[in-house]
Formats: sequence, structure tokens, C-alpha cells
Amino acid sequence: MSTIVVTFSQDKGPTANFGGVVYTRRPESTGSTWIYDSPPNPISIPADSFTNQSDLTGLSIPNSVTSIGNSAFQNCFNLTGSLTIPNSVQSIGDYAFNSCSGFTGSLTIPNSVQTIGGAAFFSCSGFTGSLTIPNSVTTIGISAFFGCNGLTGSLTIGNSVTTIGDSAFYNCSGFTGSLTIGNSVVTIGNEAFLNCSGFNGSLTIGNSVTTIGDSAFYECSGFTGSLTIGNSVVTIGNEAFLNCSGFNGSLVIPDSVTSIGQGGFQRCLGFTGSLVIPDRVQTI
Repeated sequence: MSTIVVTFSQDKGPTANFGGVVYTRRPESTGSTWIYDSPPNPISIPADSFTNQSDLTGLSIPNSVTSIGNSAFQNCFNLTGSLTIPNSVQSIGDYAFNSCSGFTGSLTIPNSVQTIGGAAFFSCSGFTGSLTIPNSVTTIGISAFFGCNGLTGSLTIGNSVTTIGDSAFYNCSGFTGSLTIGNSVVTIGNEAFLNCSGFNGSLTIGNSVTTIGDSAFYECSGFTGSLTIGNSVVTIGNEAFLNCSGFNGSLVIPDSVTSIGQGGFQRCLGFTGSLVIPDRVQTI
């Protein structure tokens, strides 16, 4: 039998209703540890199920769950340890774990997940370790990982992602390794990686990308290698690479580009060699 298991620091009574689902208290519950089970084999965690349950301290999600609803665990800031999303989950809703800042371990997203909603992990600042967005994911929502500045190491975005939403990784300044962007990304949103100052090495914007949003890589000053911009990019937004002072080598603007926004490469002081602006560029 598989159930959603939740642990509280306060007693909720013999049964408790969360999101329209009745949970049952386990007999071994006592003191400051009160354990509740959902009915067996749940397929979803409804929206707002545990919103603002500040005494929620533990969570185990079984492999039967396919969706985690909007705001399901929003502001459950006393959840601790690592978070493993089981490999049955296909969608993580908007604000699902918003402001769950108490997590202190890794975040594991399985290959079954297709959609990561807007602000799904907003301000989950305690997560540590590297983060891999698996190849199953197609959309990373607006502000999905905003302020997850405890994540370290590299960030890999899988090959099925087509959209990296605005502010998706805003202020994830703890990353200390490389950034790998999958080869299906079409749009890199405004402020998508703003102040991700710890990334290092080279950066390749693949041939699938058409738009690099305003301030997309603003203050990503840690890159220490080349910048390669794919030959499908049409628009480079305002301040897109402002203060990316660590890039070196030549900068090649591909012939596909028609617009380079104000301050697009301002204070990118490490580039050397010649710069050629393609004939198709209409505005700088």
C-alpha cells in the first residue's frame, strides 16, 4: 500500500482534511511527531492542500502520484532535508513548493516530469547540490527557481525544454559550475539567469534559440570562457549580457540577429579580437 505520508509537530486530531482528502493519524504518533497517511494509492496532491501549514515537518510522496497541484505546499517552511519527486509525477504546479525555505538537501526531479510551474520552487533557498532538469521537461515556468541560491555545482537543462521562463533562475548565485542549455530551447526569458554570478566556463546558446530576453544573463560575471550564440537567434534583449566581464575570445554575432538591445553587451570587458555586426541588424 502506498500513501502520502506527512509529519507535523502538532496533533491534528484522529483525522484531518487537507485539500478535500481525509488523512488518518498513525497510532505511533506522539509528542512532537504526528504522522498522517492519505488514502492508499493517491494520484494527485490537490491545489492548496497544505498551504501555510508551518508545522509540517516531513513529507513522503509515493510513486502513484502523477501531479502536485498549485500551491500544494506553499509556505511550508519547516519542511527539512532533501526533496525527491517520485518518477510517477508529470506536473509540478504553480507555487507548489513556494517559500519552502527549510529544505537543506538535494532536489531530485525525475524523468517523468513534463512541466515545472511558475514559482514552483520560488525562494527554496536551502536546497544544495547540483540541479538537473531532465529531458522529459518541456517548460520551466516564470520564477520557477527564483532565489534558490543554495544550489551549487552545475546546472543542466534537458534537451526537451523549449521555454525557460522569465526570472526562472533569478539570483541562483550559488551555482559554481557550468551551465548547459539543452538543444530544444527556443526562448530564454527576461532575467532568466540574472545574478547567477557563480557559473563558470564557456556558454553556448544553441541553434534552436530565437530569443534571448532582457537581462537574461545580467551579472553572470563568473563565466570564464567563450560565448557562442547560435545561428537562429533573432533578438538579443536589453542588457542581456550586461557585466558578463569574464567572457573571453572573439564575439560573433550571427547573421540571423536583427536586434541587439540597449546595453546588450555592456561591460563585457574580456572579449578580444574584431567584432562584426551583421547587415540584418536593424537596431542596437
